[in-house]
Amino acid sequence: MNTNFDVHAIYRLMHDNHIQFSYKGPITQEVLISLGETIKEKLHRDDCDAKVVRRVFSVLVEAAHNILKYSSEKAFMDETNKSTGIGLIGIGKTDCNLFLVFSGNIVTADEASTIETHLKLINSLTREELTKSYQQQLKQGTISSDGSAGLGLFEMARKSDRPIDYTFSPLPNGTFFFELKIFVKVED
Repeated sequence: MNTNFDVHAIYRLMHDNHIQFSYKGPITQEVLISLGETIKEKLHRDDCDAKVVRRVFSVLVEAAHNILKYSSEKAFMDETNKSTGIGLIGIGKTDCNLFLVFSGNIVTADEASTIETHLKLINSLTREELTKSYQQQLKQGTISSDGSAGLGLFEMARKSDRPIDYTFSPLPNGTFFFELKIFVKVED
């Protein structure tokens, strides 16, 4: 570890960007439950509408599942030797009366291409088309080899008040850092 590690710089960065909560590390079921309870409690204390809390929590869970599914960086659990994805996840609040749910993790070039194709399609859809596509995907019930139905990005887009914001930043080893930002309106 760098002995010049600047905790205050991290604090200022989080404060200046209105980050209320963030976590970086392995995303496990236990971590997700703990994060969820902490965030729900914080939002309820801030007198957020229950509907908004559910939407923010739903987006957070989908972002975490995205890390579990796509992260190239893995941690192995002790007893089971099962792997789990490593990434960054958090929640902030913008000046525009929106919550920001963000995540970041490392993905392969193939995964980046696949995810970007899905995101471009999802972001091109109107609200009505998004709902129709989501329902169609539900009816098809196609489950991939990893046990998912491919609904996570659709679910995030349905809860978001703008198109999903994302970037893929190339890393020296040929992988990409995948950054995802989803904005949820504070009030209906």
